[in-house]
Amino acid sequence: MTLRDIQYLLEALLLKMMLVIFRMPGLDRASAIGGWIGRRVGPKLGITRRARRRIARAMPELSDAEIERIVTAMWDNLGRVAFEYAHLDAFHRPEERHRLEVVGGELLHAHAAAGKGGMLLSGHFGNFELLPVAMFLEGFAGGTIYRPANNPYVNRWMIETRRNLTGSIQIPKGRKGARDLITLLRDNKFVAMLYDQKMREGIEARMFGIPSMTTPAPASLAVRNGTALFPACIERLEGAHFRITVYPRIEVDADAEPAGEILRVTQVLNDFLEARIREKPENWFWLHNRWTEQ
Repeated sequence: MTLRDIQYLLEALLLKMMLVIFRMPGLDRASAIGGWIGRRVGPKLGITRRARRRIARAMPELSDAEIERIVTAMWDNLGRVAFEYAHLDAFHRPEERHRLEVVGGELLHAHAAAGKGGMLLSGHFGNFELLPVAMFLEGFAGGTIYRPANNPYVNRWMIETRRNLTGSIQIPKGRKGARDLITLLRDNKFVAMLYDQKMREGIEARMFGIPSMTTPAPASLAVRNGTALFPACIERLEGAHFRITVYPRIEVDADAEPAGEILRVTQVLNDFLEARIREKPENWFWLHNRWTEQ
């Protein structure tokens, strides 16, 4: 075992110990504690300078005070997400079902009733871990695309946890998971994906008017394979209560030139993200390196 393996193992053990601690207070109290820590610690961290720069670049019309409000609220949400991770199983209990409201779910049910599947697309909004949980609770079998963790022990644990909670097939991002993704879609299943991270091998669309390297995979599947794309947003309401809103299917022009249509649909998806962020900017994860830094 190398020093790196030992480091990874210790990190995984520390993470599991922290989750045991986070579980002790119960969901509501844990969420509140996480929010309190996030609000008081997060804005003081050096990494937060990135969030301030990105907010100012995306929405230059905001004052410094408005940016600080967004940053503080963002950290409140992130702190809650961290502590809520130990309680994801609570959302499966019938007595806790009220915590997760789904708006627009009838769009997916009507599509599924016709014997069809598709992709449920969102960004890192609210508690983004709840998208596949909601898909499972609504009765949609399928998969979830994820970014593998650098730590192999943590990655293995996360895969097992998510699989146990949602019953969904865990699909790693990139070429490695492409086969599972295509198989599920051909079997008319649903696949959840967060598509708002910068992708070096993506195509250049725009977001807030800024060039943004974006994955072309959803648009390519829609244009070339007829895959249905349903955008969605996860919104924190109050405490550990959420609303997931599913929006109408993105229309694709089957007669258009494929490369141009893929770029257009990708831009539509970015426009969707931007609109949701503008509605509630504190609900998004501004620490992402979404754009090339200037």
